[in-house]
Amino acid sequence: MDRKIKTYKGEWYTVNSIFGNDWARFFYLLGGREAGKSYSVMRWAVNRKIKKGEHFKFYWMRLTDSSADKLLASNGKDLIDPDLKRKYNVNLIRKGDTLYSYDEVVRINKNGKEVIEKKNMKEFCRVLSLSTFYNNKGQALYDNEFLRNPENEIFIVLDEMNREQSEKKSFDIVYNFVNQIENVIRSEKQNIKIVMIGNTLEEASDLLSAINFIPDTFGRYKLKSKHAVVDYIKPNEEYLRRRKDTVADIFTPNASTFTNEIQIDRTLLVNKRKAIRPIRIIKFN
Repeated sequence: MDRKIKTYKGEWYTVNSIFGNDWARFFYLLGGREAGKSYSVMRWAVNRKIKKGEHFKFYWMRLTDSSADKLLASNGKDLIDPDLKRKYNVNLIRKGDTLYSYDEVVRINKNGKEVIEKKNMKEFCRVLSLSTFYNNKGQALYDNEFLRNPENEIFIVLDEMNREQSEKKSFDIVYNFVNQIENVIRSEKQNIKIVMIGNTLEEASDLLSAINFIPDTFGRYKLKSKHAVVDYIKPNEEYLRRRKDTVADIFTPNASTFTNEIQIDRTLLVNKRKAIRPIRIIKFN
């Protein structure tokens, strides 16, 4: 009998449970599209940033420059979900690869017109890409005194960590990821969370292969020697109801990016619990 696999209870996935593993530094979230992975991570990060302010450094990464630039465009319009911006009253303005938050202050100018001024501007989030990590090597991303204060935290997210099947393989994801992370934290280990978010694809994930672990059944896996937790998220009933009869469900119902399940032929694998013990070993020389 298959073991009972726990999954999230509400309509959307949340990171509250997985982040309870304080011993881990790396958190892998593998799930179908529209499960709520990126939204939950962003909500957690925005809430944390509002509470901790300058004690919380926040980095959001994508694979390529073009995808990072899309998030930065129009002052980060597409980085943070509109409802989160409204809930936390977040106003952003872009300067290079960094988004700054500010307060809006309305004053009346000498002509009697209302003028909105930007006050209390502070760094909110830095958006970086892996493909050109070398452009950040000379920048002062690393602060060697920041984590000496135990109140301080660094939160790094790599969203869309897997290439699409049709995407050109123009660089080594693992090599570039390691080097971009090095740009940010060097040898630091404490008070750091690094989150990697991806859809489940037919091809193995480079960043999962790098830690020699590819989950083939749903569940949460705790890899203490790697300081990592992997959530291979089982779609719950709410998710399946919401996805039923969508465009993806009609045209590509078995695509793993939506079902979050890779079909594996296990007919040639030995089930240890049902394995037949050999009674003779025949050797040829």
